Formats: sequence, structure tokens, C-alpha cells
Amino acid sequence: MPRLPPVNPVSGHYSNNLPGTSSPLSRHEADKHATDILKKKSTTSTSQEVDRIEEKYWHHRLISFCKNKINRLIHPPPSIKIRDLVDDLTENSPKKDVQKVLSALKLHTGRAIKLHQSADGKLGFTDGKVPVSTKTMEAVANSIKRNGVEMAYEYLRKGENLPAGYLQQILIPHIHKAILQAIRYENNSKTTLSHEQIEGRKEYRVNPEKYINDLLEKADIKDEKHFTFERILEFKKSIRNSIVKSVDEQKFSTHLKTPSHDKTIKQNQDLIDSPKLAIPEQTEHFIEKEDTRHIQKLSSGTSFFTKIHINDIGNRVKRTFLRNKRTHLFFMGGIIASIVITAIFPPAGISMGIALALSVILEAGYELFWASGSNLWRRVRLIKGLRQIKKYDDFDYTNLGPETDHKRKKLIQNLLYRCKHKTFSQIYNAYAELEKQADKLKNLAEKNQKTLSASIAFQKEKALYHERRKKLKSNLYFFDKLIEQITINRIVIEQRNQKDLELLWNERFTEMNPITRDVLFKKASKNLIVQGHQVRTSGKNWLSNILQHSPIRKFNTTEDDSQNPALEKAKTSKLFTSSGTLKTLIQATFLRSTKKTIFNNFISIGKVLRRNPIIMIHNPIAPKPDLTGTLVFFSFFFLEMATGNSNTKINQARVNEIKNKKKGHTWQLTGNRKRTGREEVATLRSQTKQEIEPMINHLLESAKSMEETGRILDDAKKRSKMLGKGLFGAMSDKNAAITLLKHAAWKNLLDKEINGTFSLFHNHIQEKASAWNNQIARTLIANSKQATTVSSVSDDQIYNRLAHSGQKGEINEATQQIPSEVFLVSIRNRVSGELIQRFRRGEISENKAIQEIGSLKNLDELLALQYWVDTALREENYQQHKDALKKFQKTINSIIINNH
Repeated sequence: MPRLPPVNPVSGHYSNNLPGTSSPLSRHEADKHATDILKKKSTTSTSQEVDRIEEKYWHHRLISFCKNKINRLIHPPPSIKIRDLVDDLTENSPKKDVQKVLSALKLHTGRAIKLHQSADGKLGFTDGKVPVSTKTMEAVANSIKRNGVEMAYEYLRKGENLPAGYLQQILIPHIHKAILQAIRYENNSKTTLSHEQIEGRKEYRVNPEKYINDLLEKADIKDEKHFTFERILEFKKSIRNSIVKSVDEQKFSTHLKTPSHDKTIKQNQDLIDSPKLAIPEQTEHFIEKEDTRHIQKLSSGTSFFTKIHINDIGNRVKRTFLRNKRTHLFFMGGIIASIVITAIFPPAGISMGIALALSVILEAGYELFWASGSNLWRRVRLIKGLRQIKKYDDFDYTNLGPETDHKRKKLIQNLLYRCKHKTFSQIYNAYAELEKQADKLKNLAEKNQKTLSASIAFQKEKALYHERRKKLKSNLYFFDKLIEQITINRIVIEQRNQKDLELLWNERFTEMNPITRDVLFKKASKNLIVQGHQVRTSGKNWLSNILQHSPIRKFNTTEDDSQNPALEKAKTSKLFTSSGTLKTLIQATFLRSTKKTIFNNFISIGKVLRRNPIIMIHNPIAPKPDLTGTLVFFSFFFLEMATGNSNTKINQARVNEIKNKKKGHTWQLTGNRKRTGREEVATLRSQTKQEIEPMINHLLESAKSMEETGRILDDAKKRSKMLGKGLFGAMSDKNAAITLLKHAAWKNLLDKEINGTFSLFHNHIQEKASAWNNQIARTLIANSKQATTVSSVSDDQIYNRLAHSGQKGEINEATQQIPSEVFLVSIRNRVSGELIQRFRRGEISENKAIQEIGSLKNLDELLALQYWVDTALREENYQQHKDALKKFQKTINSIIINNH
């Protein structure tokens, strides 16, 4: 077994990247998380997250806008002479930067500064005073630090034309400087020149200004008004093909060989070393870092009225409609049924047409009235809940005493409400957009971007993909906080009475005859029902199964026993089930009748007030069921209940398919098709929303049960001490067994519910997001022209090499999969191989290894490292270190997607 440092799964779960780790709520890892979760809080402050969300509310934006306007009127920014302003900004800069300073001032002050082109072609200004705020000065200072092309891109993003003289005074000098830097870098790397570059440099040396101006005209950049992003890229392509490649492109396509100190490996470097670089050919396009940054800023605009935001809103509306199909169908069915019944039994004096119209209007108005009221109340509760989360989150997480129980309870209740009514939908929408974007990006990455427009489109989609990932991570924040609080509450529940329960077991049941003990516990479990569940007493090892995860760890259960459910649904009679249904029907009938009466009184209140206010006293608001509403309600109540149960069974079957890693199918007009990841997440979201509230209620009820258990144990200890009967001698065997079984039943129920759909929803989203990241990274690698030694990590070549050396037997013949140990031998003298070996020996920590991976720029080293990680993840020897390897995998994929 290879030696790897221990993994901290909680730190992985709350890391900045999207994790693909196992559930932090798994009962098999509870001991690890019990310590780690209390030591580590979220990297993002809850107060900061709440403030960020509150800033988006329209009333906060309106208040902030008004405050800024009022402050600007009361305290206007000071007026400064333009000449003094320029002198201050260029005090420590060369005089040639004056032109850049003027351009930056013009960019951020708008019409306040007027520039003109003087006779010598330089930028000049009309002296005067302009009001300049501190914020404007910061923006000007940042723009001055950028080069001529980046500042020109800032003008493009603002929709402004470059000032007259910008090309000659700022852009062209920057181009000359960039050419000289690229030539110096090229000389150091000893790259072979093409014929076009040799000829172009001769002409460039004769008259640099004329040569660059000619290239600008060929790119159709005649003056500042003709400057566009696509044209500047065409101009850069001309420079690249006729003079020199940019430094960015040279770094992108050049690799340094890793020196080898092993002579035996050196003799076989034909499979590992990269070939010599060939003469560069004519390139169609290349997107440099400054161009990529410009595309990213364009794609991640914060303006509301953008195509991306409008499309997102449309998609959200569509998804909302699709996941509420049943509700909309019943709504429309209710209206149609009301129309038919009203038409058959029209009120006196009203014709059938008026009855139909009134029925539609009233039913639609009724539904909209209560829906809008419910949404408004929910929004108020969400706003108030944010403040409550901010208030109750500020407590010592390491304090598990009773004094913090109230804060934990309030915090988890507010997190529950927010997640159920807001966060889960946000997560689903964010993942749906991420999946669509990832699929689009993957399809573009599979194509070879031969044209400039295709390359720009690819970079835009790549920038959007990064934004989608950030948004998903941001929306997972409160879900992670809920998981954190559930974990803490479970620790509190488990540790409060753990020592006393262990002492009770040791004193009363350790030395008891196993058969007698089994009979005693069976009797104790007969009337023990916990939230509709009872202990499952069938099976040979039922007692060890129910107690295996309680504080009493005296049983060694087999794997078959541990997989049997410890709890089962309590048996109920048909009369009990029917009475429950009847109770629900009566409650729903009364509520519907009351709401209908309130609505009818609300729409007629104007008439009542106009006639005689005293009428309201004689006709108070009261439930008044009518024939139409009653008939429609009763029929649709049972129909909705039946379809709801059917829908729950379908969703549960789909959840089981997701648990078993099976791809489900769904029906469409053209036949069945495989369900998408978005549809799977929608199913998990629906089930989680349905199950989360009972789960949290059970968690809080279990805390009360544990308090009661603590009081029982304390009382038993006091009475036993008074009677001199040991520690728990005053407690009967049956009561002791009930106490132990009740505690174990609560634990098993919480384990079952928490590690069900709730955890699956969280893990599935992260696994899906990580899988898309892997697919995109692999697609980029497969189509990358940067990798010069891809063959060094090729299965076929290493397979052939090992076959010649007599080690072919170590390879899986079915898949030709090279074991990680064998592959590591072939790269042990490379940077990636040395990194793996140092990490396995424990010489560097996990975080240090991730930092070193992040500093790797050579794609070949990243490929070798990725191959080893992918291989190790499929091997049993590394399964217990899967979390650390997945972190490495995510880091490698992020580097490849961001930089390649």
C-alpha cells in the first residue's frame, strides 16, 4: 500500500473549488468530522454573504442610489485644474506617459476633459477645472498601469471612440516595444524563423513607423474611429506572421526539457523527450492574455439588460413551469370544471355567457390573489431570515453546551427556510445553466477554431463557463452552512449522554446472558415508536444491527448484517390511515372555504362600504361553502392526492436509479431518451424539498429526546446513590433497555434521513460539475497543439515499451491499462514524477503539493500528472486517499481550462 498523507475531508468539502468528495454527513466518517468541523469554519463570512445578497434587493439599490445622489449634491467632488492633475499623475513617470494619462482621464471623466490633436500629432487638452472624485482617481490610476492595447479595450467596453491621436502616440509605441521584447525572448529560446518573418524584419528595420502603419491600414484601422477588437486581432496576426510571434504565443508553444540524471532512462528518452520545434508556419489567429481578459470582462458584465441575463430569466421561467406541470394542470382543470358546473347551474338572473366569464375571472383572480400574497409573505420571511442567519451565526462553534442550543436551533431553522424556498431552486438553476454551458463549450472545444470569429466565440463561451462555475459555488453557500449545522447538531446529540449510556450498558447488560438480553430488548421494543418508525426485531443479529452505531460499540457485525435496515415503518390499521385522510380532507375543505369567503368579501368590500358600513357588522366574514366550489374541490382533492402519491413513487424510483449510477429514461414525442443531468438534479431537488423539513424536525425533536434521556439518567443515578445500588441500580432492566433502544433508534433514523436524498443532492451536483470539468479539460488536451510530448503518456507507447522490456504481464490485457506504479517508473525523473514521489513519501503536505501543481506551466508535465492521478483513482490501493487525488485532479483541470 503506498504511503499517502492523511486526508481531511471536511476541509475538502468546504474548499473554494467545487469538490467531488464523499458526503461529510456519512455516519462512517462521523468521528473524523466531529473534530474537524469544529476547528474549521467556512472561508466566506456569513455576514459578508448576507450583505452581498441584501445589496441586490431593489429597495437597497434604490436607497443606495438616492444616498449617493444626495451626498454628491451636498458634498460634490473638488474641482482640480487639469494641468495640476496631469502634473501630479506624471510626477514619477516619464514625460511620454503624459499621453496615456490624458487618455485615462478622458476615459473616466467623459466630457469633463476635452482633448485635441496638436500639429505635432500629440494629444493636447483645454486647460480648466474638472470635478474629480476619489473613485475616479482610483480608476484613472489603474488604467495608467495598463498598456496601450488594454486601455483601448477599456474604451471599447465603454462604447467610446479612442481620442484623436491615440494610435500614433500610445498604441504604435507600445507595439514597437512589444515587438522588441518578443524578438529578445525569441533569441533566448533559439526559435527558427520562417521565410516571411525574415523578409518582414528587413523591411521593419528600414522604416518601423511606415511598416506598422501599413499593417494597420491592411487591417482596416485607418484612424481611431475604425479601431475594433476584431481588427486589432487581425493586425496582431499580421505582426505574428511577418515579424515575430508575441511573447505569450512563444511561451504557449515552447517547452523546456526536463534534465534526466539516470543514464538508463536517458537512453530511452525517445519516448519521453519532446521533438525539436519545427519552423513556424503561417498562423490564422492567437488570443493573447490581454485579449482573453477583454473577452472575459465582456462576457461577465453585471448589467441586467444583457442577452445572457435575459436568456437566463427565460430559462428559469421555463424550468419553473416544467417542474410545476401538475399544479398548472390542476389549476386549469379547476377553472374548466368551475365553468362547466357554473354553466349547468347558472345563478338566477345571469345568462350562461356571463356565468362562464365570471367563473374564469373569479377563479383566476382567486388563485393569483393567494399566490401573490404567499410569495410576498415568503419574500418578507426570506429577508428577515437573512438577518436572523447573520445574528445567530455569531457563536463559538466549539462550545457544545446547552447555552448555545437556542442559537443553533434558530440558525438551522432559518437556514432550512432559506434553502427550501430559495437556495435549492438557485442551485438547480445554476447547475442547469452550467451544464448547458459546459455542453456548448465541449462541442466548441472539439472543433478546430480555424477562423478568428470562431476563436473569439470559443473564448467567450469559456469565460461564461467560468462565470457559471462561480455562480454555482456561490449558490451552494447556504446549503453548505446547513450541512455544517446539521453536523454540529448531530455531534451535540451524540456526545451529550454518551458516557452515561456506555456506563449503563456496561453495568446492566455486558454480563447478561445473550438469550435473556435478546428477549428483554424485544419486549422493550414492542411499544417503542420513534416518529412513525419501530425497531426491526426480525433477523438473527437484530440487536447488534440497531446498536452498532450507538455509543455502545460492543458488537462486531458482519457486512450483511450492517446493510439490513435497523428501523421499519410502524404498522398501522386501515382505519387509522383512513381517519388520517379524512382529517386532512376536513382541514383542507375548511381552509379552502375560508380563503374563498375572504376573497369574495375582499372584492366586494368597496360595494359594501359605499352602501352602508354597518352591513359589515351584520355580515361578518365567515366560511360559506357553495355547491360549485365544493364539488370541484372534493373531486380535485382526491385526484391531486392520487397523482401526488404516483409522482412521489416515480421520483423515488428515479432517485434509486441515480444512487445506483444508472441512467434513467424519460418519455418524449419521438420516443424514450436518456435523462439529462439537469433532469436528475431536478428530481433530487424535488425529493430533497419534500424530505428536508421532516428531517430537520426530527433532528430538533431528537435533541429534546436526548434532554429527556439525560434527565432520566441523572434521576436514576441520584436514586441509585440514595439506595446504594451502584450507578444505575435503581433503574429496571426494561427501562434501561428502552432508554438504550430509544437513543439508538433516533440515531439510526437521523442517519437514514440525512444520508438519503439530502446528501445525494449535494454530492450529485458536485460530482456532475467535476465530471463536466474533466470532460472539457480532456477535450482541450485532445485538440491542443501545445503538447509536444503527448506520446510520453500514451497507453500504446508505454505498453509497447514495457512489452519489449518483459513487463507486459503487469498490464491489464483487457483494457491495456498501465498500473500507476509502472507508469510512475517511466516518469520518475520528470518534474511530475518527482512531485508524486515526494508526496507519497510524506515529504510535502497536501496543500503544498496542490501549490506546486498550480505552478506547473508545462502541459506535458500536467498530462503526465493527470494520467497518474486518473489511473490511481481506479485502483483499490488508493481508494482511501480518493479525496486528496480528486483535489489534484480538479487543480490540474482548472489549470488546463484556464491557461490552455
